[in-house]
Amino acid sequence: MNRLYIGIMQIILLVIVVPAKTQESWTFEAFLGSAYNFKTPLTIRQSGQDDIKLNARYDEGWLEGSPYYAWRIAKWKGNRAWELELIHHKLYLDNEPPEVQHFEISHGYNLITVNRAWKHKGLIYRLGAGVVITHPEMVIRGKELSPNQGIFNEGFYLSGPTAQAAVQKRFYIRKKLFFTVEGKLTASYAHTPIQDGYADVPNVAVHGVFGLGYEF
Repeated sequence: MNRLYIGIMQIILLVIVVPAKTQESWTFEAFLGSAYNFKTPLTIRQSGQDDIKLNARYDEGWLEGSPYYAWRIAKWKGNRAWELELIHHKLYLDNEPPEVQHFEISHGYNLITVNRAWKHKGLIYRLGAGVVITHPEMVIRGKELSPNQGIFNEGFYLSGPTAQAAVQKRFYIRKKLFFTVEGKLTASYAHTPIQDGYADVPNVAVHGVFGLGYEF
């Protein structure tokens, strides 16, 4: 009888002390959207010329050329997740000085981040940090940057750091398929080449995105 009692107590202790295995899942999400860019200082340095400095105003141009989009893959464990995200952000300089004939980073001002996400009271919050990969298209003082440079000679450059904070709401259409809306704030810095020089292009933006996701 004592052995049976001890055995029962051991089972009860195991149930209480040893937590159940946390449920794990993967999600994939794809988004469309746009962003509002705050004015930020832009500095252009070209060999043999005076620096160009201005308080830059950027248009998102979300339907021009390649559209604004984003995607994200996440591994969830309980109410927390690690994520990999890409935001295809775009910048078109809207207040060019006379020396600047063309200034856009539209293929794009790409933000790649690793995020930590958590669910709380029906919302998902996330913080992320990563890198900016730019595809600059510039004509400064009549000199055009060659597109056949950079990563794999495709015009892309690893240009600087980025960080984001976001809040998201999901609306389930079916058991694992959901519609989602999200607002986020990003802060980034990019050091991009121009012909015979470079440009310092910081960016702070508020993004609104919507899309579909699936839970595996």
